[in-house]
Amino acid sequence: MSMEGKERVILSIIMMLWWGAGNCTAFDSTVAQDGSGDYKTITEAVIAAPKMSTKTYFIHVKKGTYNENVTIPNEKPNIALVGDGMGVTIISANKNSKQYRTPNTATLEVYGSGFIGISLTIRNTAGPEGGQAAALTIAPFKGFTSFYKCSFLGYQDTIFSSDTSFFRECLIFGTIDFITGSGRAIFQNCRLKARPPIHGQGVRILAPGAGSITSNPGLVLQNCNISTTREFNKTEIESFLGWPWKNGGKAVIMSSYISDFIDPRGWSENPQVTQIYLAEYNNRGPGSDTSKRVEWSKVIDKTEATKFTVRNFLQGDKWIPKTIPYDLDL
Repeated sequence: MSMEGKERVILSIIMMLWWGAGNCTAFDSTVAQDGSGDYKTITEAVIAAPKMSTKTYFIHVKKGTYNENVTIPNEKPNIALVGDGMGVTIISANKNSKQYRTPNTATLEVYGSGFIGISLTIRNTAGPEGGQAAALTIAPFKGFTSFYKCSFLGYQDTIFSSDTSFFRECLIFGTIDFITGSGRAIFQNCRLKARPPIHGQGVRILAPGAGSITSNPGLVLQNCNISTTREFNKTEIESFLGWPWKNGGKAVIMSSYISDFIDPRGWSENPQVTQIYLAEYNNRGPGSDTSKRVEWSKVIDKTEATKFTVRNFLQGDKWIPKTIPYDLDL
């Protein structure tokens, strides 16, 4: 069976779970470029969605490449965009920080709490020369978002997180700080792929910060696979797990596979940041050796790592949709 076929089977199973309890409406609206749906663009469907909905409003985005910047406004909570699969339903744009503030470069900007993204590819095609150019910005004020089986393709600042979010079985491409922000997020069972930056630049995967919106912020990778694209030359590119972007930020990598492209020091320094929490627990792979890590990073034990689970760090059992699988603990 082809990858597209497998994605469609998975989507069908998800639909059965969602509406198997007697709900006869599969989707509230459908987007299709060929005119077979209710709308031809995702933006049109979002504009037509109800304001301040207390139940999830499901928008099916059929296969195709949608060249548009999509914004989910804060007055449109509980919207779900469901595509036909990674690489099948694609949202694509190319804003960059030469024109916009970094959060506003995103192809998909999410400000409505309760947003769900499933089976989509979201990409920013500004390229490595475009500088900061996000695929996704998450900023639902004191709200929650979740993503399942989505891919995020960018270079610098691929995902900009400013609030609470959960990612499961997603694929993330980037170069510099390709998961960044002052939010609280767990990436579980995800694949992270470093791609070549422009000449002279290095790779940093995580860039955690802290702000006034999200209490106890941090970026957590759990049971992930951290590697590179095929064209990546590890002998020419200096690569780190991340760096301390702002005081009070935290980054934790636990129970994950780390391939051999990571510098043995692990983390890149930022002399302007003194409140540092960059930690590793129970990782595996040739890049997971912590014997030569910078002295200001941490190797934590199971008790400490438990603080960064879905149960304890996100309280995710209270809000992650039941249709998205997750591991509650380590």
